[in-house]
Amino acid sequence: MKVHKVRAIALTIAAAGLAGGCGGGLERFDSAAEPNNSSNTQISKSPGGTPDAGTPGTGSTPGASGAPSMGDMANTGATPSAGGTGSTGDATSAGSTPSAGDTPSTGGTPSAGITPSAGITPSAGTTPSAGSTPSAGTTPGSGGTSSNGRAPAAGGTAGTGGTVARVFSHPGTPLTRSDLDTLKSYVSQGREPWKSAYDQLTNDGKAKLTYAMAGPYATVSRAPDLNLWAWRNDMVAIWNLSRMWYFTGNEEYAKKARAILMAWATTQLAFSGRESMLDLGDYAYMFVGGADILRGTWPGWTEADTATVKKYFKNVLMPASNPYGDQQFGAANKGALALVSLGLMAIFNDDEEALNKVVYQARTLAHIGLRNSNDIGMLGDSLRDQGHFHGQLRSLTMLAEALWKQGIDIYSDLDDRLLASGEYFARVNELVPTNALPFGTTDAYYTADVTNRGWDGWGGGNIVLNQIHAAYVLRKGMQAPFIAQRRLWMPVDGNSFMFLKEADASVAAPAPQLSIPSAIPLTSGLSDIDIGGATPAGTAKYAAGNWTVTGAGAEIWGTNDSCHFAYKALVGDGAIIAKVETVQNTGLSAKAGVMMRTSLDQGAPRAWMAITNRIQAEQNMQKLTAYGGSNYANKTLPIANTAASYWVKLERIGNVITGYLSPDGTNWAATDVGRIDGPLPDTIYAGLVVASTVNGTPGSSVFSNVQITGGDGNAPSVIPAAPATLLAEPGDGAVPLRWQRSSGATRYMVKRATSSGGPYTAIATDVKGGSYTDRSVANGVTYYYTVSAANSAGVSANSPEDAATPAHPMVNVAAGGSANDSANNADNARHAFDHNSATQWFYKGVQGWLQYDLGHAETVQRYTVISSNDLVPRDPKDWQLLGSNDGVTWQTLDAQSNQTFTRRFAPKNYAVSRPGAYRYYRLNITANNGDATFTDLAELGLFVSKP
Repeated sequence: MKVHKVRAIALTIAAAGLAGGCGGGLERFDSAAEPNNSSNTQISKSPGGTPDAGTPGTGSTPGASGAPSMGDMANTGATPSAGGTGSTGDATSAGSTPSAGDTPSTGGTPSAGITPSAGITPSAGTTPSAGSTPSAGTTPGSGGTSSNGRAPAAGGTAGTGGTVARVFSHPGTPLTRSDLDTLKSYVSQGREPWKSAYDQLTNDGKAKLTYAMAGPYATVSRAPDLNLWAWRNDMVAIWNLSRMWYFTGNEEYAKKARAILMAWATTQLAFSGRESMLDLGDYAYMFVGGADILRGTWPGWTEADTATVKKYFKNVLMPASNPYGDQQFGAANKGALALVSLGLMAIFNDDEEALNKVVYQARTLAHIGLRNSNDIGMLGDSLRDQGHFHGQLRSLTMLAEALWKQGIDIYSDLDDRLLASGEYFARVNELVPTNALPFGTTDAYYTADVTNRGWDGWGGGNIVLNQIHAAYVLRKGMQAPFIAQRRLWMPVDGNSFMFLKEADASVAAPAPQLSIPSAIPLTSGLSDIDIGGATPAGTAKYAAGNWTVTGAGAEIWGTNDSCHFAYKALVGDGAIIAKVETVQNTGLSAKAGVMMRTSLDQGAPRAWMAITNRIQAEQNMQKLTAYGGSNYANKTLPIANTAASYWVKLERIGNVITGYLSPDGTNWAATDVGRIDGPLPDTIYAGLVVASTVNGTPGSSVFSNVQITGGDGNAPSVIPAAPATLLAEPGDGAVPLRWQRSSGATRYMVKRATSSGGPYTAIATDVKGGSYTDRSVANGVTYYYTVSAANSAGVSANSPEDAATPAHPMVNVAAGGSANDSANNADNARHAFDHNSATQWFYKGVQGWLQYDLGHAETVQRYTVISSNDLVPRDPKDWQLLGSNDGVTWQTLDAQSNQTFTRRFAPKNYAVSRPGAYRYYRLNITANNGDATFTDLAELGLFVSKP
């Protein structure tokens, strides 16, 4: 049985948010090639030399402190490079008759990023003046839900007195003036890891007054790429230079950032290409955030500047963030990138209507937003690969953070879903054994996890995990044990330190509750129709909890529309759910499922989700606008079953119809999305569909759990299935639990044991949702959990068991003292104790020692060695940990030999064999892993138990 223990280690307050690393493996390079724009006509360019460009190419990182694209990084068919994520390819033309197993393939991966070298202390300068910006945290009023395809207010509607305009906070995309002031104070005080990360920023070429603008150009494109690296580099420069202005008070940085921004804003006319939204989403927090810092803090910024940037965003960049039309977004991380880009620019533009629409889409669109998730925290791209999982999570969290700064809390949505997703991401990539459930999105439906677990790209997810930690742990007092475990080693770079916090008392109001259409059991009231010449006449009958639908019909695949349809008219938003139990074998293509259509005429706009005798799902949307065209709207998908039985669902919200698959009736993956064009019908027809595919020969299919909006609720209650999985987390004096809920359950019983397999004792018997925190635990004790579902019919079997050992974090006391090494190079030695794995102790020699003077005696009980982002042979292999109270006489406390590190930034923890109270601690390295010249490590942590 799995037992999950968080490493019982914590950072000092100064490093409470240890995180970092902007690129995949944070590889270092010292030179960069200029983008080859020789064939393009440059509109204008400031003097000063060659643009500071990253090497162009799929997935390249735009330079230190920049950001590689999180989206579909590789072109279709590209050879993947190590460490990140790739494309599943673009939408193609109409597909042919389905064959078994047409699952879209995954693609390549982005290459690693860069680690900037250490920098300098910020120079003294004028303190930035306060802007004319309202404060953060405006509380939204109540909103509503639209049923006509338009977004309701995100929170500006007064209860009885009419509409109140939202007051936007600038800066606030997502950093506020308070955030910036706190960061500046940390850097000025030399606090780690903020200071060492700031040093990396100062050494980035795009943060220097000597930076040579790479653009502007009238046209930028991604896929195909045109002037892309020039735009990327200049957007990073705007971000870096605006931050340098705030940290140093030197207005020359602000002037240069403004000059670059204005050059692009008055020159660029288009951002084109089929993947434009990916770069805009990746870089939104940089170019919008940089502009917002200037607007909200620099006295030299003018209203005319704001108007110019607003026009640039509205007319050029916002249309490119969603180029495929209303409600037309690429799947999962691609759509999430579009949302964060649109959201941040809407905030800068003070555009309440646009922001409300983004909030509504982020909360309702089930293939890209918060609903593209399940109860245990998996997202649509979780089973694609870990890089794209990270990309989707990062975009949704960045958007949530910016909304929080405007007073809107979507972090609370769906039982704190972003916390669940952050914990799931951290858990699987810390290689904790973790069950996965079938899931997916409109790109693909995955029935198993074959991803690259253990992924450490993008600094391990340093930005997003720090934001989630701040949102839930600091603001809401919740626990995130696996995020905490990952934060112990994540590097802190010139970007991620901006989101690293040790306290946050800001507030926001939960967004208004959405009215997602519900479905109620149905036992009568379906009407029958044979469409497209289907013969003989079909029937639909209900008995003993099941519907049996019999009908013929030639086919409904593609443009065909010949079937039997048992339907109910729905007015407004609605949904229909069914589990296909059996499909009569009149042929391999025989199918049964659910359908929605705008009329009962043959060939009407329609959508259906069905199961076939090929043991697969089929989906089809005809005369609806679907992203990717018929290649996405009309395709086959695998199912996690060995029989032709699975759950299917259709949902209409406004002008959007969404099709879903599920193995259990709660774990719904949105795999098909279409838009109704033209006049929006008040009434649509929803029901059960069968097609024998041998017209003249009827087939019978059996459906259970049929539910529809406006159902009669008369179906007999049945005992629910056991929750499909349960995840336990090792907190501090608590064990947070999450499970996948069961269809038909009205409550859950949480059970606990102190040995695997029980006997279990119920500790909670009336839990209404899919999570529970057990606070009646003792640290250091392993507990085993299971959950059962219940309703009026009875109690289910137990869920799979999971276990956790809660623990109180230990504290790294290597702070506030002094470091040295056997070369008497204190400046070099301090990098091993700055709580930042992005820096390193780089020692010339294969034997030597590294030492820390605490200034007082402490009993170190555990120590941690983190490998540096350098060559493996330079990792230490053999050493002794020594202790002393005078720096002269040393005692051996622990010894290790033949140690290896499985990856870069890998933490290895060691119990001190002979602990005692000592002031000085020394790591005496006697051999490395084979390098003849150098030895290095990123961090040496000294941990003590504290109350």
